[in-house]
Amino acid sequence: MANLIREPNRRNRVNFVTLIAFFAGALIAGVIVYFKSKAQAMAEKSQLLADVQSLQMKNELLTQNLSESKSLMSEARKQQEELANRMNTQFENMAQKIFEEKSAKFTDQNHKNIASVLEPLKERIKDFEKKVEESYSTERSERGVLRGELTKLMELNKVMSTETQNLTKALKGETKTQGNWGELILENILERSGLRKGEEYVVQGVDMDLRGEDGQMLRPDVIVNLPDSKHLIVDSKMTLVAYEQYSSAETLEEQERFGKFHIDSLKKHIDGLSEKKYHAADKLISPDFVILFMPLEPAFALAFKLKPDIFQYAWERNIAIVSPTTLLATLRTVTALWKQDRQEKNALEIAKRGGLLYEKFANLLKDIQNLGEKLGAAQKAHEEVTKKLSDGRGNLIDQVEDLKRLGAKTEKSLPQLETT
Repeated sequence: MANLIREPNRRNRVNFVTLIAFFAGALIAGVIVYFKSKAQAMAEKSQLLADVQSLQMKNELLTQNLSESKSLMSEARKQQEELANRMNTQFENMAQKIFEEKSAKFTDQNHKNIASVLEPLKERIKDFEKKVEESYSTERSERGVLRGELTKLMELNKVMSTETQNLTKALKGETKTQGNWGELILENILERSGLRKGEEYVVQGVDMDLRGEDGQMLRPDVIVNLPDSKHLIVDSKMTLVAYEQYSSAETLEEQERFGKFHIDSLKKHIDGLSEKKYHAADKLISPDFVILFMPLEPAFALAFKLKPDIFQYAWERNIAIVSPTTLLATLRTVTALWKQDRQEKNALEIAKRGGLLYEKFANLLKDIQNLGEKLGAAQKAHEEVTKKLSDGRGNLIDQVEDLKRLGAKTEKSLPQLETT
């Protein structure tokens, strides 16, 4: 029993000793680790201190370098500013010098240019002043002449007014006189159109012996010849009295009355011209209408104003009414047709003559070719005769030369024959 009690006590002591030994070992290990860590920390601290010192030295060196760099930069900036100032000063001096030289040269050149411009201008001004003075002098002398001419012109106007009044009275009084005046205006327009009398137009069918369907002699004012042997008939009709009365009317009633008289007179001319049937004449090839020419443009315009369908009335009777303006345009168209016709005929004539010339030239070339062949044959015959004279033993030339060598009396020598 006692042993049993003692045995646990012994175990307890052993466990306690073991525990103490464990703690002691742990403590020793901790101390070792502490001192080891402390030594490592001190070593790291020493290394850090060494690094700090190295960095401080580098920092001081960099600070010194930076200070030196700042000093150098400040010096360089100062030198740059001085150089810029010097360059600006030099540039300003150079620019001023160039400007002064250019200004002097430009001023001198301007003086020369202005002088070169002003000198001719001065001369022209002098000439102009001289001409103005001469003009004033001439004008003063001509003014008197002009005054005399104006006096003569006034007298001439009086004469012309009197003659115009007489002409108006004559035209109003004599129908034949009106017709002659209208025909005169018509022929004037024909000449202005470029047509030739006796060529492109004929007055009153002279030497044409024109007759109508009933065999009656026809004498239209003008027959305009067209290309291809065609014709255009123009007849002048005057309505001067009615137009003059309308223009001189003082009241509306008078204008209406004389206006109707003007239209009736024109219709009478249309009907009378339509009955003559000029277009049916046996020797004329004309369109199915005749041109009625009104010499007075205002009378033509008045007819259209008072009765716009008067032209349709005339056209239904194969009559075309024209004024001086429209007739001139029509006749110039005819002139253009004649010009085109002549050009076409000229072109045909040129083509015809060109064909004949080509044939002549072809025959000439053929004759030249035949001549060449004959010349070739003659040349060949010439060569053959020459060979017979000079080639071979005992040819004629050698025999004749032998006669000369034998003593034949002669002063001439035989020419050298050329053979091919």
